[in-house]
Amino acid sequence: MNSTVRMPVPSAKPRLAYLFSRYPVVSQTFCDSEMLALERRGFDIEIGSLNRPPTSFRHERLDRLNAEIHYPPPPDVLAAFCDEPEFREKLQPMVDDHAERYGTGYKPLTRARNAFYMARIFRQLGVQHVHVHFANRATHSALFLKKLGFPFSFTAHAQDFMFDLGSNELLNEMAREAEFVVAVSDYSRDLLREMCPDNEAKMVRIYNGIDLDDFRPTVVKQQSPLRVVSIGRLIEFKGFHHLIGACARLKQMEIPVETRIIGEGPLRPELEARIQREGLQDRVKLLGVRSQEQIKSELAEADLFALASVVDPVGASDILPTVITEAMACHLPVVSTTVTGIPEMVEHETTGLLVEPGDEDALAQAISRLSADPDTRARMGAAGRQRAERLFTFDVTAGALGERLIEHYANRSPATERQPGEIVYLVHQWQGEALLKSGPTLQDGVRWLAEHAIWPAEGGDRDTLRSIEILPDASVIESIWLQRTDARATLEAHRGTLGDHVTGTAFYQQARHAIYLAEALPRRGVRHIHARRADTVLTVWMLKLLLPHLTVSAAVEENPSLPRSLLARLLPTLDLLSVSDPKLAEQTGSPPDTLQLTAPFVRKETRIGPLKFKRKISVSEPDRPPLEAAFLARIRELLP
Repeated sequence: MNSTVRMPVPSAKPRLAYLFSRYPVVSQTFCDSEMLALERRGFDIEIGSLNRPPTSFRHERLDRLNAEIHYPPPPDVLAAFCDEPEFREKLQPMVDDHAERYGTGYKPLTRARNAFYMARIFRQLGVQHVHVHFANRATHSALFLKKLGFPFSFTAHAQDFMFDLGSNELLNEMAREAEFVVAVSDYSRDLLREMCPDNEAKMVRIYNGIDLDDFRPTVVKQQSPLRVVSIGRLIEFKGFHHLIGACARLKQMEIPVETRIIGEGPLRPELEARIQREGLQDRVKLLGVRSQEQIKSELAEADLFALASVVDPVGASDILPTVITEAMACHLPVVSTTVTGIPEMVEHETTGLLVEPGDEDALAQAISRLSADPDTRARMGAAGRQRAERLFTFDVTAGALGERLIEHYANRSPATERQPGEIVYLVHQWQGEALLKSGPTLQDGVRWLAEHAIWPAEGGDRDTLRSIEILPDASVIESIWLQRTDARATLEAHRGTLGDHVTGTAFYQQARHAIYLAEALPRRGVRHIHARRADTVLTVWMLKLLLPHLTVSAAVEENPSLPRSLLARLLPTLDLLSVSDPKLAEQTGSPPDTLQLTAPFVRKETRIGPLKFKRKISVSEPDRPPLEAAFLARIRELLP
């Protein structure tokens, strides 16, 4: 489990935030690699994802990132920000303008809301610059972030600006407002310059890089059948239907070839049908999604890499497929097509063979030629590795991006300090109440974090809204849960100590939250977590099991929401307590109650003749700020 606490970096390197429409995405490993390379160069990075990831699948390489991933809160909470004065003043006019110029289909209000929330997080973390991959929704959101004081740059790829964006006017606005624009190939840079001629001076070509040391060289084999690997989303412009067609011709030529296709996508049923129709079930395997480590193993066992890219009917295509670079890093010869930027990667007859897109006969002939010539495969594979080292290593690509960023910030003011937040107060469900009215704030070094949140129709406290953070969508939490097998085993091993005092549903929900928090909190240097009421005691108890160095505390109200029998088992293991329930305090031998979380009323019995009545009588609330301050001081005494 990553428990790295990031140290300050030299002021010459701006603090960065990467902004994504969705993150992480299985097919975008080049983004992970780029951020890893920049972190190795001393850049401090945060990640903002405007939407939950598409699935719970995560590559192992994400464990190596120090960056914390931030997601927007639930829609009702996010919508509440529209009533903030800063939103109305700085963003609402731009929302109206974009709705008129580009249409409501571009969702300018959603982009503005997301930007407003991310700006709040980025300010707390001292972010100076935002970089975006893909000229789409996230870059549109970055336009609103600039209105809030965050300069940005973006990397344009191919179909993002060519087709997905759908507005040349919006693309020109993005280019005009950006500090600089990165294109991933000469092909896409030249196209961008044609589409945005007024901003061509801002455009620079920086190839997508990879960490070559992550890929071990293949051993040239004289095996039969020849093993061909191809990787990509199962969509039309990847050309997998043509690769299957080439395999059918190889079968007719009686050339033994086994083709393994890694990836998932909407064309899977169509590809399965063609494999069946051509009788290729023993020659072509659709392997589905694979982790990065599994992909490396597949490449290590392959004889050559093939990618039959084409231009689809609407004009979308590959530009510079990272999977080709990964294959070159493994010393594999590449068979591909002459589509767009691929000839910038594959040098025909030197590092591989290129054919015209859609020509299944030529593709089959190229594979056939290399299948019979292991010496040529070895020569091309070695040349491909050398080309990758010269053009596509992160020493070159991330270095170029890093230098561009440093250049832009060389004469600007140094980064602002991060706001402190080494203590977290955990709330089970926030429903708009005024937590900061008496409780500590971020200026006191305390972050407020809610497991769940609902914004009320009226009366929600805006001071708390501006400060509280909320756990992300369940799919994000599930992805961490699935990855952390050791952490799951630790918690499940201790479930027996709870007996029948907690249901399986409650245990596993809180276990997921604890494992997510054990992943996320150390990334921001959190050293203490406080269960504000009994309903979060189980979560912090589990968190203490996972992070023994973390100090934890709990405040238990009178008449607690969890059974006293369960709390009596959990509380003695925590570092600091304030127990306001007399029965529980007696059971646990708790120290004197500091916070005095007594019930807001008492029931008093009244007799009128033979009748008995019970009335609720309000109890005066103690002067809470001094009590909270005293308890916070005791928390600080625990910190090393």
